[in-house]
Amino acid sequence: MKLFVHENQNLAETEVEIRCKERTSEVENLICAINSAANVIIGEKESGDKTRVYLTKILYFEAVDRNVYAYTESDIYKVRKTMYDIEDMVSNEHFARISKSVIVNIRAVRRVSPDSARRLKLQLSSAEWVVVSRNYVEDFKQSIGMKGNS
Repeated sequence: MKLFVHENQNLAETEVEIRCKERTSEVENLICAINSAANVIIGEKESGDKTRVYLTKILYFEAVDRNVYAYTESDIYKVRKTMYDIEDMVSNEHFARISKSVIVNIRAVRRVSPDSARRLKLQLSSAEWVVVSRNYVEDFKQSIGMKGNS
């Protein structure tokens, strides 16, 4: 595969063109990656400032006391959506629900370890650990390719 990047100051927005002999899984993965890089959610910092947060930068979402937060490597943002809304929004973006209160970015998972009571522990790229509850273990394994579709 060859990659070319050309800067053009006259463009109103970024354009991406993919040329391929056939539409293989590699091409499909590129399309998904490009699409997900443009997906954002509005997050609110503790100061009240609102900002656009790229989904690819989010390590996980967590519901705490009727609020939902998005965690990145360096920041925490309050998100004005329900976990169900977020789950629908990110279902095709490499995220997986791992408990009633957490949705994790699969691409941020660096290590998977067994935990007590048939749970799993996930170490994220930030070195933080999150737990997959036993009710979500099978779905999580399937989403990362550890278990085939049954």
